[in-house]
Amino acid sequence: MKKQKLLILPLATLALFMSFASGCSKDDDENNKTYEYFTDPRDGVSYKTLQIGDQVWMAENLRYLPMVVEPDSGSHIIPLYYVLAYEGNNLNEAKASEYYKTYGTLYNWAAAQQACPPGWHLPTEAEWMQLADFIGGAGTAGDKLKESGTSHWGVVSDEITDEYGFTALPGGCCLSNGLFDGLEDFATWWTKTEIDTAQATYILITENGAGLYKGQSIKEHGFSIRCVKD
Repeated sequence: MKKQKLLILPLATLALFMSFASGCSKDDDENNKTYEYFTDPRDGVSYKTLQIGDQVWMAENLRYLPMVVEPDSGSHIIPLYYVLAYEGNNLNEAKASEYYKTYGTLYNWAAAQQACPPGWHLPTEAEWMQLADFIGGAGTAGDKLKESGTSHWGVVSDEITDEYGFTALPGGCCLSNGLFDGLEDFATWWTKTEIDTAQATYILITENGAGLYKGQSIKEHGFSIRCVKD
């Protein structure tokens, strides 16, 4: 896949440009972060979860994938599901993709509204900011949430710590023109916060930026999801 670059612009400009648990257990990873596990009853997929402050987050992007469409499919009303770098519509093929296993599913905003499993929900912009505030503020939250090491981000910095175990990965997005963009460069997640009938807000972490940023996007784009517990 040819990697497409997406210019990261100030928010005012960016708005115009992109106009329960069925089996829980605890585990400590090699970095001494304590995880619990949640199994999605819809498809049997298990996720690491962790508590950060007063919130419980999935520590992985959601992989729920009831169907898959080609990347040039687009709608701000009909729920659509994409897999990074996959250009077909065969569900088994999509789920066999290493990109799917690593980065999860990309959802348009309509799909994002109904994708989280029972007992979990798509976080609002305010809930993302609550997370950022707890770990020291949005200005440095990105580096504290990114996976450490160079396996995915490909950048070395003492400031990138993943100290809370959130393990954000740079899975990019699917743009409304059918291009997959931002692999290894940035992570995007939908929020539940709607701007208007055409736009909603999303959260962005970039390879070279320390912060956790807010942006506005048209609802056709395919972004990742992190679910937060009800």
